Amino acid sequence: MASADPTGPKGGLYGSAFLDTSSLDPNVRATMMGYYWATQYGGTQATTVFTYAFATSDADFDIPGGYPEADYVDIASELSAVQKDAVRLAVAQLSAFTQLSFVESASATAANATLRFANYQDEGSESNFPPNAGSYAPSDSRLAGDTWLGLNGDTTGNYIGTDEYLTIIHEMGHAFGLKHGHDSDYNGGLSADRNGTEFSVMTYASYIGTDLSQGLSTAWRGSAPQGYMMYDIAALQAYYGANFSAVGTTAVYSWDAVTGQQYINGEAAPLTGVSETGKILQTIWTQGATATYDFSNFSEDQLADLRPGQWSTFSRAQLGDLNNAVPQGTLEYQAKGNVYNALLYEGDTRSAVSGLITGSGNDTLIGNDIDNLLIANAGDDHITTGAGNNRVSGGAGADTIVFGSGHNILFDALADLNGDAVFGFSALGRVDMLGSRLTAATYSLTHDAATATFASGGSAFQLFGDFSGGDFMTVARGSGAEAITYLSFGTFLPTLSEGAAVDASLINGIANQPYLSGDGGVSFTLEFTSAQSGYRNMLGTYNISVDGSISDVRILFGDTSVEAGGTTLSLGQPGNGDSVGFFLIQDGFNRYGSLPDDISFLFEAGSTTPVLHSQQLALYGATVFHSTAAYNADGLDHVLSGISSDASSLVIGFEDVARGTADDDFQDVVFTLHAHDGFLLV
Repeated sequence: MASADPTGPKGGLYGSAFLDTSSLDPNVRATMMGYYWATQYGGTQATTVFTYAFATSDADFDIPGGYPEADYVDIASELSAVQKDAVRLAVAQLSAFTQLSFVESASATAANATLRFANYQDEGSESNFPPNAGSYAPSDSRLAGDTWLGLNGDTTGNYIGTDEYLTIIHEMGHAFGLKHGHDSDYNGGLSADRNGTEFSVMTYASYIGTDLSQGLSTAWRGSAPQGYMMYDIAALQAYYGANFSAVGTTAVYSWDAVTGQQYINGEAAPLTGVSETGKILQTIWTQGATATYDFSNFSEDQLADLRPGQWSTFSRAQLGDLNNAVPQGTLEYQAKGNVYNALLYEGDTRSAVSGLITGSGNDTLIGNDIDNLLIANAGDDHITTGAGNNRVSGGAGADTIVFGSGHNILFDALADLNGDAVFGFSALGRVDMLGSRLTAATYSLTHDAATATFASGGSAFQLFGDFSGGDFMTVARGSGAEAITYLSFGTFLPTLSEGAAVDASLINGIANQPYLSGDGGVSFTLEFTSAQSGYRNMLGTYNISVDGSISDVRILFGDTSVEAGGTTLSLGQPGNGDSVGFFLIQDGFNRYGSLPDDISFLFEAGSTTPVLHSQQLALYGATVFHSTAAYNADGLDHVLSGISSDASSLVIGFEDVARGTADDDFQDVVFTLHAHDGFLLV
C-alpha cells in the first residue's frame, strides 16, 4: 500500500490531533490514540455529526487510485440485519453520552459516509483510526473510519452482553480515536487494577489479571459489557464533548432482579436490553438528570457507591462472569459490580447520581460530594456521606452512619433509630425523629465532650463528635403523624466586640433552622441585647412560607442604636410550616426616619433577592440584609447564631455591611429569640 495520506476528507470530515491529554485521568489517556474527527484538516473544532453507512457492494469502495486495502474488498459482504441493528444501537448509545449525532446514509461511498461497516472473511475484526500521520498508528483518509467485522463480530439473536457486541463497540472505538487500553506503547496502559472490560471495552483483558501474553480472554455469553464503560465514555467525551441534555429532569434508575432490564422512572430504559443470562454490567451516564439509584427490590447485602468512577454490587447472581475458561460463578473472575458510575466530565458534577435507595440487607452505602439522599431501609447498614449537604435514613436495624463535612440530617422514626450510631456529628448535623413530639419528661440525653446518648420509649441511639463549646437542643413541632422532634448540637455564640472579625469558621448563619419554624401553636418573643455600629439601623421581622414567599413584614426597632437592652417584643405565632425571619436595613433611621405600615418584600422575575417595597415611599435604594443567606444580594451569611448558655434559646448577631468590605464583627445588632410551648430543653 502506498504511504498514508491523512489530509483528505472522509464523508466530509477530517482527522485532527487532540492537543493535550495531560489533565485527564491516566486510565482515560490510556484508551486514547490522540486523533479524532474534526470539521477541517488539523482543525480544533470536533465534529458533532457523523454519517455512517453499511456497504452493499464492492463499488462502494471504488475511489481514484484504488482502495488501499483492496484485498479486504475482495472478501467483503454486507452486514446481516442483526449486525446492522447492533451498530445502530451502538451509535445511539454513544450519542447518549457525547454531543454527537449520527445520520445513516443510503450511500456507502467515501464521499457520503465517514463510518462504513462491512463483513469480511476473517476470524477477527478491525477498524481504522481517524486520518493521521502520527507515529503510533497512521491512517489514510480513504479508509479511516471503515470497520471490517469478522466472525467475532457476527451477532446473532440476542447480542446484548455478548462478545460479538463487545467486538462491534470495541472496533467502533478505534474508528472514533480510541486505542487498546492494554497497550502501554502510547499514552500508557490501563492500570493493573483497571485493565478489564468492566472498565474499558478497549482492552483485550475480559477480566482483571488476564495474562495477555497467552492471548486475549473472553467473558461468558451474556456477561460482557452492555455498552461503553467508564474510561471509554470519558475518552470519547474528551474528544467530542458530553451530553447534558437531561438537566432539569428527574431519573430514577432501577433493574429487574431476574432479567436485568434497566428502567428509568418505571419504564424500560432506552438503548438497553437484557442478556440471555440476565446479567447486569453497565456504566451509567445520567445526562445531568437529578438521578437516583433504586436497588430496593434486591434483598441481599449490597455495596452501593455513588462516587464517580466507583460501582454498586446489589445482585451477585447477576454479576458478569468475565472468564469463559472457568465455571460460571467463580468469584475471582466475576465483575466487581453490576452498575458503574461514569467519571465527571471536566469536573462537572451535574452527571453525578444524587440519590440512593437500597434493600433489606445489611448494606454499605457511600455518598459522593454533591447533596445526597441516602435511604438504606431495613438491615444493619453502614452509611458514609460525602462533602455535600445530605439526608440519610437508615431504616430499621442498628445502623452506623458516618457524617461528612457538610450539613447532614439523619431522619427516621424513633423505633428505627434504635441501636444507631452516628460518627462525625457536629453543629452541622441533626437527627429528625419522625412521628414523635417528645417532651423533657419522655426522653433522656446524657453526654460528655465526645459522646452523647439519646433514649426514649425503649429506643436509644448514640452520637460521636466534638461536643465541647456548646450544648444539645431539641425542638418539637407538629402533632400526630406530622409530629417531629429535632435534635442538634449548637455552639455557644462567640465573643463579639466592635471591629474584631469573627473567625470565618464560626459564621454559621441560622444554625438551628427548625427552631425558627412554626406549627400554628408555637409563639416567639425577641429579646433585644445590644447594638454597636456606626449606623442607626432598623431591625425587622417577617414570616417565610413553605414556598419561600414573605409576608407579615414589620419593623421591630426603628433605631437600634438607642434601644435599651432587655426590651422584649412578641413575634406572634407562625402558621404550620411557616418560619420566622429577620432583616436589617442599613442606617435605616437616618435614611427614612420611619417607615409606613405597608412595607413588603417582593421578588423580581429571575431573582432570589427580595426587594423592600412600599406604596407610600420609594425604598428601592435600601441596603437590606437578611437572616436567610439566599435572600442576600451576595448570597452570604449576614448573621451568626449560637445557643444560649442554658441551651434554651437562640442568640443571633447581625453584620450590617456587605461581606468583603465589612469588619465581620457581627455585633451590629444582637438579640435572643425565645420559642414558647414548642421548644424543649435538654
